[in-house]
Amino acid sequence: MPKVTVVVPVLNEEGSLEETLRSLRAQSFSDFELLVVDNGSTDRSPEIARGYADRVLVAERRGYAWAVHEGFEAARGGWVVSADADTLYPRTWLATMVRELSRPGVVAVFGTIGFREGRAVVRALSLVGYAFLVGLSRVGGVYQVGGANLGVEREAYYRVGGYPPVADLVGPDLRLVKRLARLGKVRYVPWSVCYTSNRRFAGRKLLPATWRAFRVWSEVALGREQLRWESVWGWGGRSDRPLRQKTRP
Repeated sequence: MPKVTVVVPVLNEEGSLEETLRSLRAQSFSDFELLVVDNGSTDRSPEIARGYADRVLVAERRGYAWAVHEGFEAARGGWVVSADADTLYPRTWLATMVRELSRPGVVAVFGTIGFREGRAVVRALSLVGYAFLVGLSRVGGVYQVGGANLGVEREAYYRVGGYPPVADLVGPDLRLVKRLARLGKVRYVPWSVCYTSNRRFAGRKLLPATWRAFRVWSEVALGREQLRWESVWGWGGRSDRPLRQKTRP
C-alpha cells in the first residue's frame, strides 16, 4: 500500500505531459503511486500517460475538479497530492510535501508556484510574487492554493465532502481548502516549489487573465456560489491549448 497518491488531471497536454511525468518519476521520495486522470483528451495524452503512470483513469464527468475527485476515489494512499500536467517538479518536491503533511493536526499543505518560462531571475520573481499573493489573500480569509501544488489528507477530504459540492463553481481548490481549515491546520510551505506554464498570462492575456483570477478570488472571499468555471475559464476548467515549448526549471 503506497503512502501517497499523486493525481495528475490531463486534458490535451501532449506537448508537456511527458516532461511533467518524468519529473514526478524522478522524485527522491518513492513510496507513492502515480495516477493520471484523462479529462476527455483528443490528443496523445492518454498514450503518453500509460508509459509513466501506475494507472490511467478516465473521468466520468468533464471538468478539472471532477477529474481530481476521480483520482481521490481511486487513491490508495493516506495522503493525496495533486499536480498539473504542464508543470515541472524539483526532485525533493514530494518529500517536502510528505514531511509537512506528517505534522500533527495538519490536513492540507500547499506550496509556491512559479513560471517555468524565461530566465532564472524571471522564474525567481514569479515565486516571490506568488508568495506575496498568498500573504495578501489571507487578509481576505482565502488560502491562495493552486491545484498544481496541493496535498490533502484523504480522510479529511471526505469529511468535508471533497470536490463534488464545489466542482462546478469557480475556485474549487480555494473552496476545498477553506472547508478543510475548519477541521485542522492548513500549512503554506514556501520552499515547496514547482514551475507551471505561464501561457494563461502571457502577452495580451495578462490583463484578462488577472481580471478572471480576481473574480474567482473575490467570489470565494465573499462566500458566493454564483460563478461557474465554464463561464470564466471555458470548457474543461483549464486551458486546453497544447504547450509546445519545453523548458526546464
